[in-house]
Amino acid sequence: MSEHWSEIKEVGGSPWHFRFMLWVVCHLPLFLVEFCTAVVCFFFWLGAAPVRARSKIYLKHLQNAGVRVGFFGTYKHILSFALSMMEKLLGWKGAIKLNRIEIQNDDLQMLVAQLNKGDGAFLLCSHLGNMEMLRSLTEYGEFHTDKCFQVFPVVDLSGSQKFNGLLYELNPELMENMIDANSIDVDSAIWMKEKIKEGNLVVIAGDRTSANTRNRVMETTFLGEPANFPEGAFSLAGILNAPVYFAFAIRKHDFNIRSPYEMHVVRAKTSLDCPRRERPERLKELLREYTEILESLCQKHPYQWYNFYNFWESAEK
Repeated sequence: MSEHWSEIKEVGGSPWHFRFMLWVVCHLPLFLVEFCTAVVCFFFWLGAAPVRARSKIYLKHLQNAGVRVGFFGTYKHILSFALSMMEKLLGWKGAIKLNRIEIQNDDLQMLVAQLNKGDGAFLLCSHLGNMEMLRSLTEYGEFHTDKCFQVFPVVDLSGSQKFNGLLYELNPELMENMIDANSIDVDSAIWMKEKIKEGNLVVIAGDRTSANTRNRVMETTFLGEPANFPEGAFSLAGILNAPVYFAFAIRKHDFNIRSPYEMHVVRAKTSLDCPRRERPERLKELLREYTEILESLCQKHPYQWYNFYNFWESAEK
């Protein structure tokens, strides 16, 4: 259980597995896509003891937090992950439309108003639900705003080259706006800052440390135990000096890829516009805000958080 997530072999194995996924999504009705995914996942679950063990660690933390997890909890977790991969393929082939998105009673309209004025923002997302939903919608001209904008994701692609190859095949422009999380420097930070000034969004996941900066972490309590979160994702918010929002897109029904999606957008209360000496404490406050929302949504949708490794181990050492 000691591996960093980037050292764990990509789920799915041979290229033909991913090719089969693409064929299923492109040619079968969605209820058959779900059925095929459930069957394939069952046999994968039977033979994937290491994946079951990693899933069980997360589900155990949920149980300790009062969430009921059934006997087949690890199977449901793996199935939900497999469905999320199908969901991403659907998104990148343009099959998911804006009318599937259900807005919440949160700060989405504040972000919309900001984008309509031509002001961009920095979004902290996670591996809960479909973190690419917003980007796939905008790629196909589906906006909730009056003004068009672009989404620039900061991504560590270390563990998903095969699957991202499929996404690229569906939409060759996929990689154009991506920023490599492992090669951020002064020039790329200036470039991102300029993109935000132009009225666009820069997005990064705040719940997974980078392969090359795994020791740059901030510790906080998550689901009842100390856990490490990536310092770089939160420090970038301060470097870019832009409004910070937490964003999550989650299937309303965990095992139904025909389901509506809950779009949660929350404006961060913590300001990073402060003297340098105050920055470390402000970053901790920002992290606490983020983890409180992430924890709450994990409890509501326990099977849609897709970090299949011991998230708490490095903090235990």
